[in-house]
Amino acid sequence: MSEREQVHLERSYVLHQRAYRNTSQLLDCLSERHGLVTLVAQGSRRAYKGQRALLQPFLPLRVSWVRRGELGRLTHVELEHAAAPLAGRSLLAGFYLNELLLRLTARGDPNAEIFSCYSRCLSDLMTPSSVARALRLFELRLLQALGYAAELGHDVDTGEPIQPGLSYRFEAERGACVHTGSGNGDDTFLGQDLIALREETLADEQSLRAAKRLLARLLNVYLGERPLKTRSVMREVVGRGLET
Repeated sequence: MSEREQVHLERSYVLHQRAYRNTSQLLDCLSERHGLVTLVAQGSRRAYKGQRALLQPFLPLRVSWVRRGELGRLTHVELEHAAAPLAGRSLLAGFYLNELLLRLTARGDPNAEIFSCYSRCLSDLMTPSSVARALRLFELRLLQALGYAAELGHDVDTGEPIQPGLSYRFEAERGACVHTGSGNGDDTFLGQDLIALREETLADEQSLRAAKRLLARLLNVYLGERPLKTRSVMREVVGRGLET
């Protein structure tokens, strides 16, 4: 990018922040029309700076910046509307969303669909009882927005519609085909669970567990060998019975 870019009051969320020089921060922000951008917030670590309280994850913001090249400079930030804070499992889930986005989205690649499914998921996380369902739907929609949608409508071998009463083997980069072998492995799913994921119902624990298993297989293809830090934290929290 050689020309100077000037953006005014873009809908954005802070995904990650880190210290920069003596008093500033580097912010990785998800913006509605410009995708993932990295901005310098000059002097934002000073205690008297009011903007410091706004530059936090999960707050719906309006952000202005100037940029030439990959690194921009924050010029203005304001809260778009009030939002209830995430807590407990919902807070952990929010950081998981942010890590997924930072790992899977390209910087400077506009994708309003990703922004939409992220803001929708944050809204869903306000209801703690729906955390698992909100995460599965976000994973599904994110993969679709990135062009990695799974084929969950038809048997990839025969072209026949998925039948709820049949068992299917799912291959991450291909799709589902009728399972003809004996026993069930990690790649085997009931047709009814594939349909529940495709139609975004996920109304019971069985379909949620199946969706988690299938989407994890898909995500691992694109995440590579480096594990997500937030996944490990969430497993530890659940394992200790600390989820609230």
